Amino acid sequence: MSEGHDAASPGQEKHAHPGEHMNKIAVGLAAVAICIGLGPFAVTAIHSYVGPAKLHRLPSTATASQVAAALKSCGVVVIENRVGADIVAKAYAELVAGRFKDANVRFGYATRLLKNPLHPVNESAVKVLLEDPVVLDAAEQARLVHGEGSARMVPWEVRLLILSPGTPFSEFHRDVVDTTKPPLQRPLQWGLNAIWAVDNFTVQNGATRFVPGSHSARWPQGSWTGDHDILETLAESAEMPTGSVVLYYASVLHGTGQNSASAKRTGLNFNYAFVDEAGGRPAGWGW
Repeated sequence: MSEGHDAASPGQEKHAHPGEHMNKIAVGLAAVAICIGLGPFAVTAIHSYVGPAKLHRLPSTATASQVAAALKSCGVVVIENRVGADIVAKAYAELVAGRFKDANVRFGYATRLLKNPLHPVNESAVKVLLEDPVVLDAAEQARLVHGEGSARMVPWEVRLLILSPGTPFSEFHRDVVDTTKPPLQRPLQWGLNAIWAVDNFTVQNGATRFVPGSHSARWPQGSWTGDHDILETLAESAEMPTGSVVLYYASVLHGTGQNSASAKRTGLNFNYAFVDEAGGRPAGWGW
């Protein structure tokens, strides 16, 4: 049973107080407001509501403000067909031939810190993805709201996400957590991730699954995992064609799907961190 849909007997429903109906309507409208981005702080006002949010899908022409609104409200958004298939294929080839030349792909991914600047020629396609203007602008708009105490955003890591055939579902998890005692006063975030689809992401080949809204004050942030029995009900697969990108806060519950296809599924993952002037996590951010 999904939370937010409490079962009641006919008698209980029949004799419910009129004020209770109005409260339910108000909460429902507030939940809708969250997922259409009617204000960056709307989520904190209804932290007791745990109904499902929805995974936003925007076209390639989406503005940074539209992307940021979806991020701030639901924590995850897909921009479909953001670049051509040739760009993501070239970026993948550049990374394999360069930074990941001697890398071992373990547990479905390999990681490199972005301490060295991108090569303007040898990593030109990687640069197109990493410095996508809509992604960077949306991330900065989100940082100003949910990165309180941070001074700027910096590219932090790049990963190859290669899901081989037969790979099972992974557990839902967060990449970072807020150890503040819940409910949070606001959904503080340390940064966000971008996964670019090198291959088509489908349910069959294990498209990444997300629980929209799980970055917010409605969900305890003090643990890596969801510790919740309805995650499978609320999760949505980020199906998207090659050249699309899914952006999500690192605190959003997510996990890979099961690859039951005959071919591997590849994505490129960039992490952007919200840091202070010294390049570290701002004071008071827990860990």
